[in-house]
Amino acid sequence: MTRSRYIRDGVGIAVIGAGSIGTLRAQIAHRHPCVDFLAVCDVIGEKAQALAGACGADAWSTDAAELIARPEVDAVVVASTEDAHFDPAMGSILARKPVLVEKPLTILPDEAEKLLAASDEYSVALYTGFTQRFRRRYLAIKEHVLRGHVGQVTSAKATIYLTEAVARSVISRAGTTTPSINTMTYLFDLLFWYLDGPLPVSAYAASSRGNIHDDYAAPDATWSVLTFDDGTVANLGVSWELPEFWPAYVASMDFELFGRDGTISVKDDHRDVLMASRVPVPAPYTPDVSMNVALLGSYMPGDWALGEHFGAMQEETHAFINGVGQNRQDPILATGAEGFNVLMASRAVDEAATTGEVVPITWGL
Repeated sequence: MTRSRYIRDGVGIAVIGAGSIGTLRAQIAHRHPCVDFLAVCDVIGEKAQALAGACGADAWSTDAAELIARPEVDAVVVASTEDAHFDPAMGSILARKPVLVEKPLTILPDEAEKLLAASDEYSVALYTGFTQRFRRRYLAIKEHVLRGHVGQVTSAKATIYLTEAVARSVISRAGTTTPSINTMTYLFDLLFWYLDGPLPVSAYAASSRGNIHDDYAAPDATWSVLTFDDGTVANLGVSWELPEFWPAYVASMDFELFGRDGTISVKDDHRDVLMASRVPVPAPYTPDVSMNVALLGSYMPGDWALGEHFGAMQEETHAFINGVGQNRQDPILATGAEGFNVLMASRAVDEAATTGEVVPITWGL
């Protein structure tokens, strides 16, 4: 596939990781008219080469450092497995190239701290990929909170559910992840984004043990309560327990925000567009799993239609590329620091679920 270049001397992008999300990021970058150089990388050479052919990449490699160092590359997207974000992200920063890292920023807090310190030292933009910020319904909440229609937030309740098939796909490639670190992370990010400053001072949580725990020693579900120093309280929950034939491709979410002057409630379960077919429908994230009833629109990154991709991941990727090309901070993209805050909350919730104790959260950065 030959990539058209309508604008010369544009932005050079390297995508690290050729899994489902890296593939989607590369395809979106391939279609952006200002991307004049595209490189892709995966530790499995066959995957990198296949993706390069599919998106008309100018270069491919199994060596992320090699691609990042290329002078044609201006910015980097890190879409490797969750436990392999640190090295390519740090390499990008040291090369003075802006970098968008898929959530979670890292799994280990000390690695995240090093990325933030390097980002500050070298004045390099570091972002965390929280795609749901770019969906209209969640962006609308942010706008109306800013306009004062909710007033001082007093409490919040949010849930996110994944199918067991998706959960197995996630944890099989990154065995140290958990439902909190991988999935509830979206809820933490949205909540902290809406509050715009206050962070929780303690976490309490409990987890369940089911099929995922039997096979991977990780929780199947985690339910948490976060307390803020101003008295705000939030109940956030995640479940990896939906059967693989559940009609939501990937996730179902709900989000409620309560304030002194108003309340916003989003029912994001995708039941408004339901398809039933005698022809099996493959799930976008886990194509080896098919269903005969599907909730269309439930694939979190967005959807393909008529050969083009539409949705939140396209808009987030475009925001990153546009920001690099214009040398500006996009107001919606999550920063590295925001990704770190989410990671700390995730790990505090996991600690609370393990110990059964209320865990204080100290914010050192």
